Amino acid sequence: MQTSDRQNQQLKIAARGALVGIVVYLIISSLKLGAAYFFHSASLRADGLNNLTDIISSILIFIGLRIARKPADEDHYFGHSKFEPLASFATSLIMFTVGLEVIKTSAERFIARDYPSPDLQALWVGLAASVILLITQRYIHHLAQKTHSMGLKASAKDLFSDFLTTLATMVAIAASSLGLAWLDILTALVIGGIILHTAYTIFKDSTFELSDGFDQEELEAYRAIVLKHPQIRAVPQIRARLCGQYVHVDITVLIDGHLSVIQSHHITEEIEQILAYNYNVYDVDVHVEPYFQTNLNQ
Repeated sequence: MQTSDRQNQQLKIAARGALVGIVVYLIISSLKLGAAYFFHSASLRADGLNNLTDIISSILIFIGLRIARKPADEDHYFGHSKFEPLASFATSLIMFTVGLEVIKTSAERFIARDYPSPDLQALWVGLAASVILLITQRYIHHLAQKTHSMGLKASAKDLFSDFLTTLATMVAIAASSLGLAWLDILTALVIGGIILHTAYTIFKDSTFELSDGFDQEELEAYRAIVLKHPQIRAVPQIRARLCGQYVHVDITVLIDGHLSVIQSHHITEEIEQILAYNYNVYDVDVHVEPYFQTNLNQ
């Protein structure tokens, strides 16, 4: 099974989006961590570490997308598309580690009442970062919708979460300058929680796909549209799974048992075309069974 030119182009576009994410996060994390050191902001440091994990995430997604472009071979009959959710899974584990470290460090400082006094100049860094993040998020979201890439969809969600986190960091820095220094540490704790929540979301989505989970409502939509075919009497079984951005469907249909083999073959091709056109299904395996009066209860 060879990847079509259109799908290969989608993977190239998705990989370009991941590469943009790497560059943006590299710039932003460097700015935030440098500013956190010079301007003494715990929340900005936590925010910078959050973006540091995003660099690793974008790199892993970029690598996963590059591998996903490889055609099927003797060891990977369905292609290499699973490497994209596998990259997301690895990313979630790294984010769990960083999130726990941020919470641990911030909690220790909060308990010890080790409150920093951030310099207001750090606000300019936060402002610049928030603008860059929002622009990048819109761009990545557009590419994710265009390519149906799970990795880019996760990246777009993470970018918007980072945008909101940066705004919260700016509020904390401003409040600290007004005598609420403890709020900077508290915000760092919240950011650690956001990192863990994002890690859990990515972990849940990636493991769902890696374990061949599939949305039941979408599956029923496939069944319903196939049943609209005039020659289909019933659909006793249908199942599907995701391989990266590709959907593979196995379906059993009942048709008139008196039809010829050639007629049955034409019907299977029509089912493939229906699912491909309406739901962008990449591969359909149709199993045909004869329908007689004895099949009425199926």
